[in-house]
Amino acid sequence: MSKNNFYSLFDIALLGIVSHSMVPIRVASMLGFLIAFLSILSAFILLVAKLLFWESFPVGYAPLGIGILVLFGVLLFFIGMVGEYVGVIHNHVQRLPIVVEKERINFEN
Repeated sequence: MSKNNFYSLFDIALLGIVSHSMVPIRVASMLGFLIAFLSILSAFILLVAKLLFWESFPVGYAPLGIGILVLFGVLLFFIGMVGEYVGVIHNHVQRLPIVVEKERINFEN
């Protein structure tokens, strides 16, 4: 039985995933870009639907929906970009070797 509780084990697992790979940051960036694209597309569809069915839409629904979808879409996209930037800084600070050497020949330590 482990002395660690669930939260400390979860913290260790997340650190292990995030510390050694850019994949979670890239997945979050791609997901943010996809959601941003879909929200801007749905805002455009909402605008067209409002223009075509003017009388059946409640007053204020279309501008509110368009504003929220576009703002959150752009926000998610830029949060993904900031995540990429932080990931690059993290990789640079780690100072890992660019290559992994299998064997050193004629090298005295």
